[in-house]
Amino acid sequence: MVGKDRFGFYDVLISHGTRAWQVKEYMVNPYKFVGLGSKLPSISSHLVDASEYPFGLRSIDLNDMKELTDIIDDPKALSDLASKLLSQKPVSSRDAIEGAAILQGPVMQSTGPLEAISSAHTKLDEKLRRELHRLVRRDFRHTLTPYL
Repeated sequence: MVGKDRFGFYDVLISHGTRAWQVKEYMVNPYKFVGLGSKLPSISSHLVDASEYPFGLRSIDLNDMKELTDIIDDPKALSDLASKLLSQKPVSSRDAIEGAAILQGPVMQSTGPLEAISSAHTKLDEKLRRELHRLVRRDFRHTLTPYL
């Protein structure tokens, strides 16, 4: 799950089974992120099993690409196509490059991903935010001031 906190840092929650990790990131520029992370001490299984599709790479053939361009403005058809593509079994990167394009995911978006877990993780979130802000101020101070 990916989201942005109220301070502008990206929160990335990565889960595998009942284990989960939080990564808090800052975008230095469009090609570089810096971040800190921690394993979450506890997380309920209904939150990490939110997706019915396993994460991974899927090869998209030319026909699916053509269908995608035809339905790009239709949210329902787009959702149906995404479900169809995500229902395919994930493949290795070597196998994925055989198609016209590669789909990576699923990735879930949330405006407050930590709020969905529990209030107990608030302390960890604050600590990661403070440490990341300290790192950014120390090493990437130039990115904090706007250009005139």
